[in-house]
Amino acid sequence: MPIQDIGEVFIPNRIGRLMKIEENEQTRFQFEIWFEYTRQTMTELREGTLIAVKNFSSNQNETHYSILEIVSIMPIHYALGENPEGYPGFVMEAARNIATDWTSQEDRSEEDTTIIRCIAMPTGMEIIESVNGRELSQESALPMIGADVRVLTNDATREIVNREISSTEDYIFEAGKWLVNDTVPIYVRAEDFIRVHFGIFGFTGVGKSNLVSTYIAELLQASQERNRPVKIVLFDLMSEYTILLLDQLLILPQAWILAIGEYTLPGSVVEFLSGNNAQRNNAINHLLNSTLFPKPLERIRNQFRSAFERLLDENRIRIRRETFTTFDEFLRRRLHLLIEARNAGGKTNPCGDIIDALENMRNQPFNEATIQEALRIIEQQPTASRDEVRRAIQEFRDQLETQLNEVRRSFPANAIMSLNDIIQNLNDPSMSSLFIIQSHDPDDLRDFAYELGRELFERRRRRGIIHPLVSFVFDEADEFIPQQPERDSSYARSARIAETLARRGRKFGIGVGICTQRVRYLKTSVMAQPHTYLISKMPRRSDREAIQEAFGFSEDMFRQTFKFAPGDWLLASHDATGLKAVPIPIHASDANERIRNFLQNQLPQIIQRQIIRQPRLI
Repeated sequence: MPIQDIGEVFIPNRIGRLMKIEENEQTRFQFEIWFEYTRQTMTELREGTLIAVKNFSSNQNETHYSILEIVSIMPIHYALGENPEGYPGFVMEAARNIATDWTSQEDRSEEDTTIIRCIAMPTGMEIIESVNGRELSQESALPMIGADVRVLTNDATREIVNREISSTEDYIFEAGKWLVNDTVPIYVRAEDFIRVHFGIFGFTGVGKSNLVSTYIAELLQASQERNRPVKIVLFDLMSEYTILLLDQLLILPQAWILAIGEYTLPGSVVEFLSGNNAQRNNAINHLLNSTLFPKPLERIRNQFRSAFERLLDENRIRIRRETFTTFDEFLRRRLHLLIEARNAGGKTNPCGDIIDALENMRNQPFNEATIQEALRIIEQQPTASRDEVRRAIQEFRDQLETQLNEVRRSFPANAIMSLNDIIQNLNDPSMSSLFIIQSHDPDDLRDFAYELGRELFERRRRRGIIHPLVSFVFDEADEFIPQQPERDSSYARSARIAETLARRGRKFGIGVGICTQRVRYLKTSVMAQPHTYLISKMPRRSDREAIQEAFGFSEDMFRQTFKFAPGDWLLASHDATGLKAVPIPIHASDANERIRNFLQNQLPQIIQRQIIRQPRLI
């Protein structure tokens, strides 16, 4: 890949020396480089800076420079050494004297006792210089110990980190700006990001939800610009994405909040959705007061009122409801709960008798009388001896009672959405869509994830459907994909479908996104599947070790995340970025600022267009 059109490749007069090479379990090799100390050099060198050193493939006709990435920087003064050990009086006097050496050497090194020691990792790339120009290629040999080390310019870095990615032609989105210099954008191939899965891991306060929101918005915008429809299904356990994705809910033609069960929503909202327009103001107020706001947006909560009006008036909030004609249709969706429990055995296992009785009702209409009859059949059975059987029967009973409540309350068609409606939308290649799935009951949310994932996967598998791309994003993923879920629990079902999609979904255009702060609690077989990782501060060693094992990160790479501010991330991908499997420090856009801009600039335009479209009353 020629790179001769970018001008200067190396920063002038910024030269270090390769002093040491060591083998490294995670990154193959680790390099130690020394730079002469100046305050200017210390300020300009950052973790993530790309450097180049001549390697053993160089000859009379070509010079080959291995490209390395700095992951650790430390100023060293040899009058004191790295450890302040020795006679205290001498050590204190040495420390007092060296302070002037740090401040006096502004842009010129004048003391041979001061150096900047850097640790660097290989990127697997090299620059080849010859009479024909410069070329970027895969690394062909080890760097030479003792050779000069040069710092790459921002233009050269931009070319390398975005290698073989076109910002104008490819289906990409901007993951953020290079943390070393914000004039360098970092691009990600959207299809690879979705299809072969991604993971976002960081401790509380680093901005995981903010980043998820930003990337979903970027993916949807890129899909519109490139006419490459994408479907996002976000399982929102904490119900925090109503605000963080508010702009997409009102801009995208097909975007909804889907409530699993009426109790997920305030009562006034349910009343309004069922057709009681007198509850509109109450519904808006209750939504506004019960919605979780990010702290930076909490103080302007009242400015969201008009946006919530649009959510209700445009039917962007739906209730999941299945419309069954016969009892047989219901049993085909739900009877597996009792079948699995029957197979569990036990001395007193009434599941077999319940199943036999329900089978005789298959041709009955699905109405209140049929549901009540099924409930009576269950109540008449003896109590099961095994816990998992009792849980399964209770879960089946809960499903019946939910259906009983639903048939007693009618909703207009534009207030509800069935599983089949969602599947049809996810397989529709004509337009991008966003589903934010919420529930008051985490078990219901996990069960719906299982049901939706299983049905989508099986339908695509049977019919050979691979487009459009669908991403199942699990926020608080440790609640969906735990390491050792209890058998026959909602945890086990959601973990099972997540593993199926992670292992086999890419073949049918289905990807998985896992986002959590508790990596060590994730199921290992799923944790190892993502090809793209974004990582921020993770103070628990066990969490860091889980990622190191899954992706091959070194401890030195993690160390730089300890000083990350909110919005700073290490981005590494086997497929989606220009640099393969090399962590790139980035700063991502702030979703809160995007939402503020939407409220101030885009929402008034949306409202104005709707006013113009409304017919005038004479």
